[in-house]
Amino acid sequence: MDSLCEDYLSYSAGVRHFSPYTIESYRNDLKLFSSWLAENELTCTAVTKMQLRIFVADLGSKHFAPASINRTLSCVRGFYRYLLRKGLVSENPAAAIRNLKQPEKLPRFLFPDEANRFCEFPKEAGILWYARDAALFSSLYSTGCRVSELQALTVQDLKDRCSWAIVKGKGSKERKVFFADFAQEALERYLGERQELLTSLQDESPPPLHINQTALFLNCRGGALTTQGIRYIIDRYTALLPNYKKLTPHAFRHSFASMFITRGADIRIVQELLGHSNIATTQRYTHITAAQLQELYHKAHPHG
Repeated sequence: MDSLCEDYLSYSAGVRHFSPYTIESYRNDLKLFSSWLAENELTCTAVTKMQLRIFVADLGSKHFAPASINRTLSCVRGFYRYLLRKGLVSENPAAAIRNLKQPEKLPRFLFPDEANRFCEFPKEAGILWYARDAALFSSLYSTGCRVSELQALTVQDLKDRCSWAIVKGKGSKERKVFFADFAQEALERYLGERQELLTSLQDESPPPLHINQTALFLNCRGGALTTQGIRYIIDRYTALLPNYKKLTPHAFRHSFASMFITRGADIRIVQELLGHSNIATTQRYTHITAAQLQELYHKAHPHG
């Protein structure tokens, strides 16, 4: 089972071009499935549809969220498609198992004034690296990038005085993203301090290990920021702002999309800017617009 799982993950990374984060999630899902098979003395090539339904029921009994169960099911379906292609099974037992219904849940987002306030807050807070953090938040908000896309950017990816860049999204699909004026200013200020940091670190004897000359966003020791590092930075600032609790990097992407749709942008354009392969994924932001109007009404109404 372990070798088959690794073969499938290698295939998914090399042929299907799944992102490293998807591969890691699928690895965890396959470990979960493999453990369940071992506990029930089953082999992956002899599993039936009924047994897979029991697996799903077991996940539910352990209080896994429907979204997590559906992702695991997606992984298992892909795994069995791979085994079927290799001739190791005669059918895909997971193909007929439907996803669980998920509760309708609007994503967390910020109104424009809230997002602008958060982008400016690093200067006031003075807790980490003001220039970097302001550039980071401004870039997340003005481009609508996924955190992994922004984390992977290099200095060389920035074009025309930080006005745009090419990012690589899911499935290694490239798209052009744009930086608003305030984000360009924040990036130019940060890039000057970034170069000063790298120069001072290089002058140390010996210089620190893992200095990264190419990554756009660095930590204070010159290494490339990770996605976990970006989440940590956001958490540090939200801890000082009670109204911004549970703010994630993805909330900036949601805020970007809802802002465009609220201002009447064509949904196809928003789809292109976000890099969504399916228009249905973008359409959920029309629901955010309705929620925004309702919230604005309650804020503005004298008895709201």
